Amino acid sequence: MSLVNATSLKFYKKRDIISELTLSGLQSARMSQYRRRPSKDHKMVEGALKLHTSHQYNIKEIADMTSVSRSVLYRA
Repeated sequence: MSLVNATSLKFYKKRDIISELTLSGLQSARMSQYRRRPSKDHKMVEGALKLHTSHQYNIKEIADMTSVSRSVLYRA
């Protein structure tokens, strides 16, 4: 066997191993539950938005009173 054939055979074996490991990792990731941060209570967000539309309080005050973050208020 020539040196070129031996090197290419070695390369293909490594490539197959890496491919198998990647596919098994992807499969195990798909099987696990995707956990994300729970969403805010919709009633809380609606109340905070009502306070914002009343123009009596600014965003920081509303965020402190309702524990709804400023980014949620700006996004809504």
